[in-house]
Amino acid sequence: MQWWNSFVEWASSDAGWRIVSGAVVPFVAIVLAGVIAALIGRAAMRRVVAMHEDEAKATAVAGIVSAARKAAIWSSLGPEERAYADHLAQESEVRLRLLPVSGAGTAASWAEHEIAELKRNSASFSYESGHALDELRDRLVEWQNKPGRAKKLFKADLERWSYEEADVDKGLDARQKAWDAEQAATASHESRPTRSAQPAQSTQPAAPAYEQWRAPVSPSTRPADEPTPARETRTTAVVTSSSDDDTDVDPDTTSYGQQVSAQDVRRRTTPDA
Repeated sequence: MQWWNSFVEWASSDAGWRIVSGAVVPFVAIVLAGVIAALIGRAAMRRVVAMHEDEAKATAVAGIVSAARKAAIWSSLGPEERAYADHLAQESEVRLRLLPVSGAGTAASWAEHEIAELKRNSASFSYESGHALDELRDRLVEWQNKPGRAKKLFKADLERWSYEEADVDKGLDARQKAWDAEQAATASHESRPTRSAQPAQSTQPAAPAYEQWRAPVSPSTRPADEPTPARETRTTAVVTSSSDDDTDVDPDTTSYGQQVSAQDVRRRTTPDA
């Protein structure tokens, strides 16, 4: 306590008071002013940064909501409008991911999945699509106001969707394998009768052309007879008549229906001639 009493005595003296009032008090005041100014500047800077972040979040959320509205009527858009909607959705998603906010990447992944679902369901715009659009808007606004709480909800939804998609992929793989096996079995079943139905090829060499010409031809496969020339017809008629003369049968009866010459006809009709 002696040193404190000595300090009080020194500060009460004229020399001590001049030092305290001329050096110590201004120094303490400057330090306090600097600290207070730093705190005020920090608070102002944080407010400006927060306002900028809020503006960036609002812009990103507005872009995502606009892209979701375009996705809800995706089937009725033209090629140019679809290209613009895709560009808007991708740009908004990138802005959302780059935000220095907790859960920005999770929110961007969740919004991307919701926009894809809206595109798939855009062919039949109904209450469900409108409800999904309203839910996307409300959830993103809630995330903008309370990022920590909304981050947990987004993460839970993403985990649930990944689990459901894994089950769907497993079912699709199983059905694809079953279909491939069925197609392979059907193809093998159809190829067996085709192979057995093929005729056995003859191992004997083909006969030459002149031997085939000399071989006898069956009546069913024999080509149609060509017309007999007149000379051969007369010769046939004479031979038939001579053979009939050797027999006792009436030549008129035998030669009925056979071809005869005009001279024979006159001789038979006019025997006195």
